[in-house]
Amino acid sequence: MHSRKTSQGFTLIELVVTLTLIAILAGIASTSWTSLITSNRHTNVVNDAFRMFALARSYAINQRTLTTICPLSVALECTDNWNSPVSVFPDVNNDKRPDGARVHQIFNLANGHSRLYSRTAGRGYFQLSPNGMSHGTMGSLVACSHAGDGSIEMSYLALNIGGRLRRLHDDDGDGAIKLPWGTKLTCPKT
Repeated sequence: MHSRKTSQGFTLIELVVTLTLIAILAGIASTSWTSLITSNRHTNVVNDAFRMFALARSYAINQRTLTTICPLSVALECTDNWNSPVSVFPDVNNDKRPDGARVHQIFNLANGHSRLYSRTAGRGYFQLSPNGMSHGTMGSLVACSHAGDGSIEMSYLALNIGGRLRRLHDDDGDGAIKLPWGTKLTCPKT
């Protein structure tokens, strides 16, 4: 009587097909994972900006003092580099420098993968009045996050007269936002 021998393991063809499928799925997952990470980092930058402006508005109202938001140089003067740490500070004399070198809080908005650009006509600062309203000329920030696959997450953050941010998001990922009045914003190539 002949005994049946059952095979154990895979044939070479089965092994090659299995490894090929695993490689294809890993490639798809890697691209999706990269997009997810970029999207999360961008969302964090935007949320941190909202938190920063809400905190500054709270300080302005609760302490009844003019409050300035800007990146500070080592000489404690406002700069226009929003990829540096951003400070929220009291500014009673309106000189765009922290009163008594006192800073309420410092925010590190840029995370190495996202960049922030101000639209403040070169001023580089925002101010909130003691009543929480925007003080002086308003402005906006543009947040850009570049992914490894060439896609771009972009948000336009504008400070309104009431001292609150509003946001427009680039939904199609082309790195451009058309504002309601016709101006087209784009992310600089990095």
